[in-house]
Amino acid sequence: MTSTLTFPSDSAPAFPALSLELPESWASFGTAGAVIAAGRAVPSGEFRPNVIVAVSRFGAGYTLEQATAEVTAQVSAIDGVVELGRDTLPVLGGEGFRIEFSYTDARVGTLMQGVRIAVVENGPVADLVQITATATGEQATTLWGELRDIQASAARA
Repeated sequence: MTSTLTFPSDSAPAFPALSLELPESWASFGTAGAVIAAGRAVPSGEFRPNVIVAVSRFGAGYTLEQATAEVTAQVSAIDGVVELGRDTLPVLGGEGFRIEFSYTDARVGTLMQGVRIAVVENGPVADLVQITATATGEQATTLWGELRDIQASAARA
């Protein structure tokens, strides 16, 4: 006898519905591994500052503490990384974590990134929501507040 498993279903629920508020100069785009991706309009040939939202599925009981340890380990493993700050703060209206850092990219020079995470309990699973903002070091000097505002606007839709 065979059975059929479908997505979404009670045993394999859909990812959480999410939203971002974007300033006028921003637009969505598609990229691998993202459920939401948005970039700021820039002249052709320039690095596009962006905010990417990704969701990763884990078993029930996966915690924010586990996610924080994994994300900080990934950041620490980046060659030449300089951590700029970290703290706990609300993400998606609940408990969350933020880490910001910079490193050198061979193609564009200094990149600055900020990662905010939250774990959403979702029936028999836990979904890690990761909201990553990226800009060049030069762009970050004027745009970092805008990128943080977009990250902070993330909500359950």
